[in-house]
Amino acid sequence: MLQHLPAFTVHNIKLDKGNEGKNGHGLAVLVAPSCSDYVRVLKTSENVQCICLQCDRKMFGLEEDVIVGATYINPQSRDFPVRAIQINFTDLFEDTLGAFQVSPNVVLCGDFNAHVGELSDAHTGFVLDCPEVLETRRYVCNSVNKAGQLLVDLAAATSMAITTGRAVGDDGQPSFSGNYGDKKSRPDYVLLSPALYKLVCSFKMWDTCASDPAALSTEFKVNAVGGESAYTKHHVCRIGQCVNNLVLRWQHEKAHMYARHISENMELLSHLMRQRELAMWINWHSVCIR
Repeated sequence: MLQHLPAFTVHNIKLDKGNEGKNGHGLAVLVAPSCSDYVRVLKTSENVQCICLQCDRKMFGLEEDVIVGATYINPQSRDFPVRAIQINFTDLFEDTLGAFQVSPNVVLCGDFNAHVGELSDAHTGFVLDCPEVLETRRYVCNSVNKAGQLLVDLAAATSMAITTGRAVGDDGQPSFSGNYGDKKSRPDYVLLSPALYKLVCSFKMWDTCASDPAALSTEFKVNAVGGESAYTKHHVCRIGQCVNNLVLRWQHEKAHMYARHISENMELLSHLMRQRELAMWINWHSVCIR
């Protein structure tokens, strides 16, 4: 493949000779020539198939660098039971925390062999920055497995959001179909920290016969360059409907209901602020301990 991609830089994990060429072993990240000078390897995980790259802040137009973690976790099987999946996600969680020690801007992506279905990943730390995540994610594949539960837990614990079913063009459609097209699922995900989530403008799935799962593409709006952002009139909040197209009309007979909802929203905001302060306090103390 590299002969057709001249000047691309390849960053890959090292494999034991016994695992070379085996299914479920190996991970590589290809960097385009225009970006090669701005990307370097930060860390290759020792316990899970994950490689972290540090991207110069100029690439995303942010004040600090961006850490991109590319990951592969094997599917559950007789040789890779639930316990092994739990251990992999624990190691991945620790690597993600390490990435946040370098920069608050983190991308975690790859094939996690996770099924999240309609599990909610809205959590206090992220809702305060991006309240729109309270809206239900769009999804086509409704199955849930252990890896999916652990992925949602990881997102909550690190204040990241799962972009599946949220970006323009992403309805949570399956990316994997299987040899006979009878195992449709969505095992691939992109998790983003708040600042990067706000830059997402579109998603595309490259459904070709060359790869199963299909290739996924997430586009970011950088320095006012790129497609429409998630806050424009083209953003679809849920299938067939967008909040930007809704028309609100005052109904006096429901005034008491409006007042109640406003009161409840204020209570929720107060609760979220208290949770935010608690999370910051815990994080500060954990940093001191480390």
